[in-house]
Amino acid sequence: MFYKTIPAALLTVLLTGAPADTLYAKAGADTKSAAPATQGTSQRITVRDDSNRTITITLPIERVALLDSGLGTALSALGVLDRVVGNHQALQNRLFSSIAQVPMVATYAEINYEALAATMPQIVLSATSHHGYVSESDHLDEFGIQFVALDLRTPSRMRNDIKILGQIFQREAQAQQIIEFYDKYQRLIDQRLASVPESQRPKVFLEMHAGAFHTGSPQSQFYQQVELAGGINIARGLADNALADDTEVSAEWVIEKNPDYIVREVSALGFTAQDITPIKALYDEIKARPGFGNITAVQKGTIFLIGNDIHSRPGYIVGVCYLAKAFYPDLFADLDPQAIHREWFAIAHPGSDLEGIWTYSE
Repeated sequence: MFYKTIPAALLTVLLTGAPADTLYAKAGADTKSAAPATQGTSQRITVRDDSNRTITITLPIERVALLDSGLGTALSALGVLDRVVGNHQALQNRLFSSIAQVPMVATYAEINYEALAATMPQIVLSATSHHGYVSESDHLDEFGIQFVALDLRTPSRMRNDIKILGQIFQREAQAQQIIEFYDKYQRLIDQRLASVPESQRPKVFLEMHAGAFHTGSPQSQFYQQVELAGGINIARGLADNALADDTEVSAEWVIEKNPDYIVREVSALGFTAQDITPIKALYDEIKARPGFGNITAVQKGTIFLIGNDIHSRPGYIVGVCYLAKAFYPDLFADLDPQAIHREWFAIAHPGSDLEGIWTYSE
């Protein structure tokens, strides 16, 4: 059961400075030592997170709790997964086996503040909206636990988010390596697209994993990837909603826009995907929607399904490469998205082989 208040007994233990061993015994949490592994003089840094909060952080950070899935990939790429003391539901797979026994403090739907406090993190990393966002920060403030909210979904923010994490965990060189990986392939795509006028670029309808006809306005975390790959996102003219990440349109609107491609982000695709049957069923459902037979994308079979771990997560540039290849098969004939994907895996998940089903088209 997930709580939004902290039991008085646990509060007393925390505020009276009881030994960490006593706290873990009472809370049934991980018994990882609370003492920082890095010895030496502490230092302070100041960062501005994606919620426009300015936070001063005392380094080194050796205990961190994660409230969103993309953070796990970013910390793995930085080589600091061993500092995670509070885990997220989405990280319960073989890619993150090293933290499989770390207490789970957040699911897609809720944050367990009781379990979170029990892990005694120095800092909590959260999302910026919906699941994984600390909307009631007093639950952490009363323990003196800081949180930093990072998007880690929108391409235009990704480099700065990685840079901030590099500063927090004193892994600036590793953060720069990730940023250079993004830049290398975006430059390649941009250079080739420079000769393609907008009038010759394909119109694309992006449907996010929230469900049929859910897309993103220009400020959305789900919008930019299509345009970075050289497509014209038909949501360009949509007004931003309050949350700027989920806009529901109608079938009639999509039919009127007549996209050349339909891209569907699918949470079921990725490292753990093994069975193509439900993926093909989704593909067929999109084709069979009333009126969609008149859409160019359906007539030509240019429907592309893509896993969200390489679309709206730290691996987004891999998804951009897959999309660029799909939109311009001749222009990017020599581009091998799977090879780029393996290169990303070597950075983000060193020692792990690229497995699963990540994209689907016919």
